[in-house]
Amino acid sequence: MAQPDLNDLTEQTKRYRAERLDLWKLIQKRRDEYVSSARQHGAAEQTAQEAAARHVRGDVRVFVDELLLHLREQQAGALVRTAPREWGVRTELLLDVDPLVPSYIAQSFPVAAWTAQIDQAEREAVRLALAERDADWTPWLFQRLERVGEVGASTVEHVFGAVGAVGEGLGSIGEGLGEGLGGLGKGAGEGLGGIGRGLGDGLRVALGVLGVGVVVIGGIWILRR
Repeated sequence: MAQPDLNDLTEQTKRYRAERLDLWKLIQKRRDEYVSSARQHGAAEQTAQEAAARHVRGDVRVFVDELLLHLREQQAGALVRTAPREWGVRTELLLDVDPLVPSYIAQSFPVAAWTAQIDQAEREAVRLALAERDADWTPWLFQRLERVGEVGASTVEHVFGAVGAVGEGLGSIGEGLGEGLGGLGKGAGEGLGGIGRGLGDGLRVALGVLGVGVVVIGGIWILRR
């Protein structure tokens, strides 16, 4: 069945963009509140920041994955290139570079703009939200880069950074963009933090992303379809 014309979804698109922006701000707020709480409990600044980053990393990853799907291919590729270096590994970096993400939210649509298998993609996004290893996220993101034609060595290095920062066993990014990158993320190092936290905040954001039933996060109606 053909997808509806994106340009005919004006009101729905406005609501969708407003809700996505609210959710983005909510994730930022949760990160900031975590930092504040950690400080109050005696954590050093760097420790508080690092713990907060791990706390929201999964939520940011699921949010950005959904955003990429709901942008036109050209804009998705532009986001990939203009996001901070290593955002594919430390995706929470995106929280501190506004207006980058809000500017792309403003170009997104309430229907997936470039995937013909959105049902499967959405089911997989739930799995992604519950994943416990970076090794699950890295090859997933690489598939997104591949789909929008952003798998050149320089772009991959920009997104994932130095291989040593991701983990052991990845090989050189510059060697064999076929085999090497096809398995990018294997053995990616579990020490970088989990993508989700069981049935906690990561899943709630994922449900908001997917619009499963009527989902409310922090009083925000998420992705009504």
